Amino acid sequence: MNEAEGVPVNAQEAPVVAATGNASNRVAGAAIVVIALVAVVSALAIARAFVVPVILAFLLALVFSGPCRWMRRRGVPEPVTAAGIMLGLVAGLLTTTAILAIPVSKWVEDAPRMALEVERKLKDISGVAAAVAEADRRIEEAAAGAASSKDQPVEVVIDDSSGPLTTVAVGAPLIVAQTVFVIILMFFILASGSLFYERLVNVMPSFADKKRAIQIAYDVEQEVSRYLLAITCVNAGLGLAVGISLAMLRMPNPLAFGLLAFVLNFVPFVGAIIGVVVSFGVALITLPTLSDALIVAVAYFALTAVEGQFITPWLVGRHLSLNTVVILISVAFWAWLWSVMGMIMAVPLLVTFRVLCSHIDTLKPFGEFLSGPGK
Repeated sequence: MNEAEGVPVNAQEAPVVAATGNASNRVAGAAIVVIALVAVVSALAIARAFVVPVILAFLLALVFSGPCRWMRRRGVPEPVTAAGIMLGLVAGLLTTTAILAIPVSKWVEDAPRMALEVERKLKDISGVAAAVAEADRRIEEAAAGAASSKDQPVEVVIDDSSGPLTTVAVGAPLIVAQTVFVIILMFFILASGSLFYERLVNVMPSFADKKRAIQIAYDVEQEVSRYLLAITCVNAGLGLAVGISLAMLRMPNPLAFGLLAFVLNFVPFVGAIIGVVVSFGVALITLPTLSDALIVAVAYFALTAVEGQFITPWLVGRHLSLNTVVILISVAFWAWLWSVMGMIMAVPLLVTFRVLCSHIDTLKPFGEFLSGPGK
Protein backbone atom coordinates (compact mmCIF):
# COMPACT_ATOMS: atom_id res chain seq x y z
CA MET A 1 0.00 0.00 0.00
CA ASN A 2 1.24 3.46 -0.94
CA GLU A 3 0.44 5.35 2.28
CA ALA A 4 0.66 8.80 0.67
CA GLU A 5 -1.94 8.06 -1.99
CA GLY A 6 -3.77 5.18 -0.46
CA VAL A 7 -3.34 3.03 -3.61
CA PRO A 8 -2.03 -0.55 -3.42
CA VAL A 9 1.35 -1.07 -5.07
CA ASN A 10 0.03 -4.08 -7.03
CA ALA A 11 -2.74 -1.93 -8.50
CA GLN A 12 -0.19 0.62 -9.73
CA GLU A 13 1.97 -2.04 -11.37
CA ALA A 14 -0.92 -3.90 -13.07
CA PRO A 15 -1.22 -1.63 -16.19
CA VAL A 16 2.55 -1.80 -16.75
CA VAL A 17 2.53 -5.59 -16.50
CA ALA A 18 -0.47 -5.82 -18.85
CA ALA A 19 1.17 -3.55 -21.45
CA THR A 20 4.39 -5.54 -21.27
CA GLY A 21 2.44 -8.76 -21.70
CA ASN A 22 0.56 -7.42 -24.73
CA ALA A 23 3.81 -6.29 -26.37
CA SER A 24 5.35 -9.69 -25.75
CA ASN A 25 2.31 -11.40 -27.26
CA ARG A 26 2.52 -9.22 -30.37
CA VAL A 27 6.22 -9.97 -30.81
CA ALA A 28 5.59 -13.67 -30.32
CA GLY A 29 2.71 -13.58 -32.81
CA ALA A 30 4.82 -11.77 -35.40
CA ALA A 31 7.64 -14.26 -34.90
CA ILE A 32 5.25 -17.17 -35.40
CA VAL A 33 3.94 -15.62 -38.63
CA VAL A 34 7.48 -15.08 -39.95
CA ILE A 35 8.49 -18.64 -39.07
CA ALA A 36 5.34 -19.98 -40.74
CA LEU A 37 6.03 -17.98 -43.92
CA VAL A 38 9.63 -19.19 -44.05
CA ALA A 39 8.44 -22.77 -43.55
CA VAL A 40 5.83 -22.47 -46.32
CA VAL A 41 8.30 -20.92 -48.79
CA SER A 42 10.89 -23.59 -47.96
CA ALA A 43 8.31 -26.34 -48.45
CA LEU A 44 7.26 -24.87 -51.80
CA ALA A 45 10.88 -24.75 -52.93
CA ILE A 46 11.65 -28.29 -51.80
CA ALA A 47 8.47 -29.76 -53.31
CA ARG A 48 8.75 -27.78 -56.55
CA ALA A 49 8.80 -30.86 -58.78
CA PHE A 50 5.40 -31.88 -57.39
CA VAL A 51 3.70 -28.60 -56.50
CA VAL A 52 4.32 -26.79 -59.80
CA PRO A 53 2.60 -29.41 -62.02
CA VAL A 54 -0.33 -29.64 -59.60
CA ILE A 55 -0.91 -25.87 -59.57
CA LEU A 56 -0.50 -25.68 -63.35
CA ALA A 57 -3.05 -28.47 -63.82
CA PHE A 58 -5.57 -26.65 -61.61
CA LEU A 59 -5.00 -23.39 -63.52
CA LEU A 60 -5.63 -25.15 -66.83
CA ALA A 61 -8.73 -26.79 -65.35
CA LEU A 62 -10.01 -23.33 -64.36
CA VAL A 63 -9.59 -22.16 -67.94
CA PHE A 64 -11.50 -25.08 -69.46
CA SER A 65 -14.13 -25.63 -66.75
CA GLY A 66 -16.44 -23.09 -68.38
CA PRO A 67 -16.45 -24.84 -71.78
CA CYS A 68 -17.00 -28.17 -69.99
CA ARG A 69 -20.12 -26.85 -68.24
CA TRP A 70 -21.33 -25.30 -71.49
CA MET A 71 -21.02 -28.65 -73.26
CA ARG A 72 -22.69 -30.47 -70.36
CA ARG A 73 -25.77 -28.24 -70.67
CA ARG A 74 -25.97 -29.41 -74.27
CA GLY A 75 -25.83 -33.07 -73.35
CA VAL A 76 -22.12 -33.81 -73.71
CA PRO A 77 -20.66 -35.54 -70.62
CA GLU A 78 -17.71 -33.92 -68.89
CA PRO A 79 -15.31 -36.85 -69.54
CA VAL A 80 -15.92 -36.60 -73.29
CA THR A 81 -15.25 -32.85 -73.33
CA ALA A 82 -12.22 -33.29 -71.08
CA ALA A 83 -10.82 -35.95 -73.42
CA GLY A 84 -11.25 -33.63 -76.40
CA ILE A 85 -9.50 -30.80 -74.57
CA MET A 86 -6.68 -33.13 -73.55
CA LEU A 87 -6.17 -34.36 -77.11
CA GLY A 88 -6.20 -30.78 -78.38
CA LEU A 89 -3.54 -29.74 -75.87
CA VAL A 90 -1.36 -32.73 -76.75
CA ALA A 91 -1.66 -31.96 -80.47
CA GLY A 92 -0.79 -28.31 -79.86
CA LEU A 93 2.23 -29.18 -77.73
CA LEU A 94 3.54 -31.69 -80.27
CA THR A 95 3.07 -29.23 -83.14
CA THR A 96 4.79 -26.41 -81.26
CA THR A 97 7.67 -28.68 -80.26
CA ALA A 98 8.11 -29.94 -83.82
CA ILE A 99 8.23 -26.40 -85.21
CA LEU A 100 10.53 -24.94 -82.54
CA ALA A 101 12.88 -27.87 -81.86
CA ILE A 102 15.27 -27.45 -84.80
CA PRO A 103 15.42 -23.60 -84.87
CA VAL A 104 15.86 -23.31 -81.09
CA SER A 105 18.60 -25.94 -80.99
CA LYS A 106 20.40 -24.13 -83.81
CA TRP A 107 20.06 -20.80 -82.00
CA VAL A 108 21.54 -22.34 -78.87
CA GLU A 109 24.46 -23.76 -80.84
CA ASP A 110 25.01 -20.40 -82.56
CA ALA A 111 24.94 -18.40 -79.31
CA PRO A 112 28.77 -18.13 -79.03
CA ARG A 113 28.99 -17.10 -82.68
CA MET A 114 26.28 -14.50 -82.10
CA ALA A 115 28.30 -13.03 -79.23
CA LEU A 116 31.45 -12.88 -81.34
CA GLU A 117 29.54 -11.30 -84.21
CA VAL A 118 28.11 -8.63 -81.90
CA GLU A 119 31.58 -7.91 -80.56
CA ARG A 120 33.10 -7.74 -84.03
CA LYS A 121 30.48 -5.39 -85.46
CA LEU A 122 30.53 -3.15 -82.41
CA LYS A 123 34.31 -2.93 -82.62
CA ASP A 124 34.04 -2.00 -86.29
CA ILE A 125 31.67 0.81 -85.38
CA SER A 126 33.87 2.14 -82.56
CA GLY A 127 36.91 2.30 -84.84
CA VAL A 128 39.16 -0.09 -82.97
CA ALA A 129 39.64 -2.54 -85.81
CA ALA A 130 43.34 -1.66 -85.94
CA ALA A 131 43.82 -2.63 -82.31
CA VAL A 132 42.11 -5.94 -82.97
CA ALA A 133 44.39 -6.60 -85.96
CA GLU A 134 47.44 -5.79 -83.87
CA ALA A 135 46.30 -8.19 -81.18
CA ASP A 136 45.74 -10.89 -83.81
CA ARG A 137 49.25 -10.32 -85.18
CA ARG A 138 50.79 -10.69 -81.75
CA ILE A 139 48.82 -13.86 -81.12
CA GLU A 140 50.05 -15.30 -84.42
CA GLU A 141 53.65 -14.44 -83.56
CA ALA A 142 53.31 -16.06 -80.16
CA ALA A 143 51.79 -19.16 -81.75
CA ALA A 144 54.64 -19.36 -84.30
CA GLY A 145 57.22 -19.07 -81.54
CA ALA A 146 55.53 -21.80 -79.55
CA ALA A 147 55.45 -24.09 -82.60
CA SER A 148 59.21 -23.69 -83.14
CA SER A 149 60.07 -24.52 -79.54
CA LYS A 150 61.23 -27.94 -78.43
CA ASP A 151 58.68 -28.29 -75.66
CA GLN A 152 56.42 -31.29 -75.62
CA PRO A 153 52.93 -30.57 -76.97
CA VAL A 154 50.23 -30.18 -74.38
CA GLU A 155 47.04 -32.07 -74.94
CA VAL A 156 43.97 -29.89 -74.57
CA VAL A 157 40.66 -31.54 -73.77
CA ILE A 158 37.51 -29.50 -74.24
CA ASP A 159 34.65 -30.66 -72.07
CA ASP A 160 31.32 -29.61 -73.51
CA SER A 161 29.28 -31.91 -71.30
CA SER A 162 27.81 -28.91 -69.52
CA GLY A 163 26.66 -27.15 -72.69
CA PRO A 164 23.11 -25.86 -73.15
CA LEU A 165 22.00 -28.73 -75.37
CA THR A 166 23.37 -31.28 -72.90
CA THR A 167 21.52 -29.56 -70.07
CA VAL A 168 18.27 -29.64 -72.03
CA ALA A 169 18.78 -33.29 -72.94
CA VAL A 170 19.38 -34.24 -69.31
CA GLY A 171 16.28 -32.37 -68.12
CA ALA A 172 14.02 -33.50 -70.98
CA PRO A 173 12.73 -36.70 -69.29
CA LEU A 174 11.63 -34.75 -66.21
CA ILE A 175 9.94 -32.09 -68.36
CA VAL A 176 8.08 -34.75 -70.37
CA ALA A 177 7.01 -36.59 -67.21
CA GLN A 178 5.72 -33.40 -65.58
CA THR A 179 3.89 -32.39 -68.76
CA VAL A 180 2.15 -35.77 -68.94
CA PHE A 181 1.23 -35.50 -65.26
CA VAL A 182 -0.23 -32.00 -65.77
CA ILE A 183 -2.38 -33.11 -68.71
CA ILE A 184 -3.64 -36.25 -66.97
CA LEU A 185 -4.45 -34.41 -63.73
CA MET A 186 -6.24 -31.67 -65.68
CA PHE A 187 -8.28 -34.34 -67.45
CA PHE A 188 -9.44 -35.91 -64.18
CA ILE A 189 -10.28 -32.52 -62.66
CA LEU A 190 -12.40 -31.60 -65.68
CA ALA A 191 -13.97 -35.06 -65.93
CA SER A 192 -15.08 -34.92 -62.28
CA GLY A 193 -17.38 -32.01 -63.13
CA SER A 194 -18.81 -30.20 -60.10
CA LEU A 195 -17.45 -32.72 -57.58
CA PHE A 196 -15.05 -30.15 -56.13
CA TYR A 197 -17.84 -27.66 -55.49
CA GLU A 198 -20.06 -30.33 -53.95
CA ARG A 199 -17.32 -31.35 -51.51
CA LEU A 200 -16.63 -27.70 -50.73
CA VAL A 201 -20.28 -27.19 -49.80
CA ASN A 202 -20.33 -30.31 -47.65
CA VAL A 203 -17.37 -29.31 -45.47
CA MET A 204 -18.67 -25.82 -44.67
CA PRO A 205 -20.43 -25.67 -41.27
CA SER A 206 -23.19 -23.12 -41.98
CA PHE A 207 -25.29 -22.03 -44.93
CA ALA A 208 -23.61 -18.60 -45.00
CA ASP A 209 -20.19 -20.25 -45.12
CA LYS A 210 -21.33 -22.58 -47.90
CA LYS A 211 -22.61 -19.66 -49.95
CA ARG A 212 -19.47 -17.64 -49.36
CA ALA A 213 -17.15 -20.54 -50.28
CA ILE A 214 -19.02 -21.23 -53.51
CA GLN A 215 -18.95 -17.54 -54.41
CA ILE A 216 -15.18 -17.38 -53.84
CA ALA A 217 -14.60 -20.53 -55.89
CA TYR A 218 -16.68 -19.29 -58.82
CA ASP A 219 -15.10 -15.83 -58.71
CA VAL A 220 -11.59 -17.31 -58.73
CA GLU A 221 -12.54 -19.55 -61.64
CA GLN A 222 -14.11 -16.68 -63.58
CA GLU A 223 -11.30 -14.17 -63.02
CA VAL A 224 -8.41 -16.57 -63.66
CA SER A 225 -10.01 -18.18 -66.71
CA ARG A 226 -10.92 -14.77 -68.13
CA TYR A 227 -7.36 -13.55 -67.65
CA LEU A 228 -5.71 -16.64 -69.13
CA LEU A 229 -8.07 -16.79 -72.11
CA ALA A 230 -7.57 -13.09 -72.82
CA ILE A 231 -3.79 -13.37 -72.52
CA THR A 232 -3.79 -16.43 -74.78
CA CYS A 233 -5.70 -14.52 -77.46
CA VAL A 234 -3.38 -11.52 -77.11
CA ASN A 235 -0.29 -13.73 -77.33
CA ALA A 236 -1.66 -15.48 -80.42
CA GLY A 237 -2.17 -12.10 -82.09
CA LEU A 238 1.31 -11.00 -81.06
CA GLY A 239 2.84 -14.19 -82.44
CA LEU A 240 1.04 -13.67 -85.75
CA ALA A 241 2.20 -10.05 -85.95
CA VAL A 242 5.80 -10.97 -85.09
CA GLY A 243 5.85 -13.77 -87.67
CA ILE A 244 4.51 -11.54 -90.45
CA SER A 245 6.80 -8.63 -89.56
CA LEU A 246 9.95 -10.74 -89.42
CA ALA A 247 9.03 -12.45 -92.69
CA MET A 248 8.80 -9.01 -94.30
CA LEU A 249 12.24 -8.21 -92.87
CA ARG A 250 13.68 -11.36 -94.54
CA MET A 251 14.34 -13.20 -91.29
CA PRO A 252 14.71 -17.00 -91.46
CA ASN A 253 12.05 -19.19 -89.79
CA PRO A 254 9.43 -16.46 -89.22
CA LEU A 255 6.92 -19.12 -88.14
CA ALA A 256 9.29 -20.24 -85.39
CA PHE A 257 9.72 -16.64 -84.24
CA GLY A 258 5.95 -16.19 -84.16
CA LEU A 259 5.49 -19.29 -82.00
CA LEU A 260 8.38 -18.21 -79.79
CA ALA A 261 6.77 -14.80 -79.28
CA PHE A 262 3.47 -16.52 -78.40
CA VAL A 263 5.14 -18.71 -75.76
CA LEU A 264 7.49 -16.08 -74.32
CA ASN A 265 4.75 -13.50 -73.85
CA PHE A 266 3.20 -15.65 -71.12
CA VAL A 267 6.18 -14.51 -69.02
CA PRO A 268 5.57 -10.84 -68.10
CA PHE A 269 8.41 -8.41 -68.85
CA VAL A 270 11.15 -11.05 -69.12
CA GLY A 271 9.60 -12.82 -72.12
CA ALA A 272 9.66 -9.69 -74.26
CA ILE A 273 13.31 -9.03 -73.37
CA ILE A 274 14.31 -12.59 -74.29
CA GLY A 275 12.44 -12.30 -77.59
CA VAL A 276 14.18 -9.05 -78.51
CA VAL A 277 17.62 -10.46 -77.64
CA VAL A 278 17.07 -13.71 -79.58
CA SER A 279 15.69 -11.95 -82.66
CA PHE A 280 18.57 -9.46 -82.63
CA GLY A 281 21.18 -12.21 -82.26
CA VAL A 282 19.77 -14.34 -85.07
CA ALA A 283 19.39 -11.30 -87.33
CA LEU A 284 22.97 -10.31 -86.63
CA ILE A 285 24.40 -13.52 -88.10
CA THR A 286 21.89 -13.91 -90.94
CA LEU A 287 21.29 -10.37 -92.23
CA PRO A 288 24.04 -8.44 -94.02
CA THR A 289 24.34 -5.31 -91.85
CA LEU A 290 24.03 -4.27 -88.24
CA SER A 291 21.31 -1.77 -89.14
CA ASP A 292 19.15 -4.60 -90.51
CA ALA A 293 19.54 -6.50 -87.24
CA LEU A 294 18.63 -3.40 -85.25
CA ILE A 295 15.49 -2.93 -87.35
CA VAL A 296 14.43 -6.50 -86.51
CA ALA A 297 14.98 -5.94 -82.78
CA VAL A 298 13.15 -2.60 -82.85
CA ALA A 299 10.22 -4.16 -84.72
CA TYR A 300 9.92 -6.97 -82.15
CA PHE A 301 10.18 -4.49 -79.27
CA ALA A 302 7.60 -2.14 -80.83
CA LEU A 303 5.07 -4.95 -81.26
CA THR A 304 5.48 -6.11 -77.65
CA ALA A 305 5.27 -2.52 -76.41
CA VAL A 306 2.01 -1.88 -78.27
CA GLU A 307 0.63 -5.17 -76.93
CA GLY A 308 1.65 -4.44 -73.35
CA GLN A 309 0.61 -0.79 -73.20
CA PHE A 310 -2.60 -0.76 -75.26
CA ILE A 311 -4.01 -4.11 -76.39
CA THR A 312 -3.72 -6.12 -73.16
CA PRO A 313 -5.14 -3.38 -70.88
CA TRP A 314 -8.04 -2.84 -73.28
CA LEU A 315 -8.87 -6.52 -73.80
CA VAL A 316 -8.35 -7.79 -70.26
CA GLY A 317 -10.41 -4.95 -68.82
CA ARG A 318 -10.16 -2.65 -65.83
CA HIS A 319 -11.74 -5.20 -63.50
CA LEU A 320 -8.58 -7.32 -63.85
CA SER A 321 -6.21 -4.37 -63.48
CA LEU A 322 -3.27 -5.12 -61.20
CA ASN A 323 -0.57 -3.00 -59.63
CA THR A 324 2.38 -3.07 -62.05
CA VAL A 325 4.95 -2.91 -59.26
CA VAL A 326 3.30 -5.83 -57.50
CA ILE A 327 3.29 -7.81 -60.76
CA LEU A 328 7.02 -7.23 -61.18
CA ILE A 329 7.73 -8.26 -57.58
CA SER A 330 5.51 -11.32 -57.96
CA VAL A 331 7.27 -12.39 -61.17
CA ALA A 332 10.68 -11.95 -59.52
CA PHE A 333 9.64 -13.91 -56.40
CA TRP A 334 8.12 -16.86 -58.24
CA ALA A 335 11.03 -16.90 -60.71
CA TRP A 336 13.40 -17.16 -57.76
CA LEU A 337 11.29 -19.91 -56.23
CA TRP A 338 10.21 -21.93 -59.29
CA SER A 339 12.31 -20.63 -62.19
CA VAL A 340 10.55 -20.22 -65.57
CA MET A 341 7.31 -21.93 -64.55
CA GLY A 342 7.10 -19.58 -61.59
CA MET A 343 7.23 -16.59 -63.92
CA ILE A 344 4.46 -18.06 -66.06
CA MET A 345 2.18 -18.72 -63.08
CA ALA A 346 3.00 -15.51 -61.19
CA VAL A 347 0.14 -13.38 -62.54
CA PRO A 348 -2.59 -16.09 -62.33
CA LEU A 349 -1.59 -16.74 -58.71
CA LEU A 350 -1.69 -13.00 -58.06
CA VAL A 351 -5.18 -12.78 -59.58
CA THR A 352 -6.31 -15.69 -57.39
CA PHE A 353 -4.96 -14.04 -54.24
CA ARG A 354 -6.61 -10.74 -55.12
CA VAL A 355 -10.00 -12.43 -55.50
CA LEU A 356 -9.56 -14.13 -52.13
CA CYS A 357 -8.68 -10.79 -50.56
CA SER A 358 -11.83 -9.19 -51.97
CA HIS A 359 -14.00 -11.75 -50.12
CA ILE A 360 -12.20 -11.76 -46.76
CA ASP A 361 -12.71 -8.63 -44.67
CA THR A 362 -9.33 -8.73 -42.94
CA LEU A 363 -7.54 -9.04 -46.30
CA LYS A 364 -9.47 -6.38 -48.23
CA PRO A 365 -6.72 -3.75 -47.71
CA PHE A 366 -4.27 -6.12 -49.39
CA GLY A 367 -6.71 -6.55 -52.26
CA GLU A 368 -6.88 -2.78 -52.72
CA PHE A 369 -3.09 -2.60 -52.72
CA LEU A 370 -2.86 -5.29 -55.40
CA SER A 371 -5.33 -3.50 -57.66
CA GLY A 372 -4.19 -1.18 -60.40
CA PRO A 373 -5.26 2.40 -61.18
CA GLY A 374 -8.96 3.09 -60.97
CA LYS A 375 -9.73 0.17 -58.67
